[in-house]
Amino acid sequence: MNNTEIQTKLSAELAQVRQRLLDMLANSDQAYHQQLLSQLKDNPPSDWLEMTANNLGSEYQILIARIEKLEAALCQIDIGQYGYCCDCEEKIDDERLLADPASQRCRRCAP
Repeated sequence: MNNTEIQTKLSAELAQVRQRLLDMLANSDQAYHQQLLSQLKDNPPSDWLEMTANNLGSEYQILIARIEKLEAALCQIDIGQYGYCCDCEEKIDDERLLADPASQRCRRCAP
């Protein structure tokens, strides 16, 4: 896949994950979640990570972590660093990127 195809795939997944986050908040019976949902709808998606990262419980952390990872991969494409480990700066192998195009680390540096 070329970077344009990867960017399209990552952007589509990011939109899906953001929608899942909105759906979870909409289905919550907690007033705070409804208030946050309203705030998210009034702000650009690029601000959502900051608004949610420390304000939601553990049931949201997987979605928030995925949003963070997807946004980071898209940023790497923008700056020409996509496919390189964010720790050691070595090339991430294609197999790893095919399994998860948002991979940020090579096999050696991955936790």
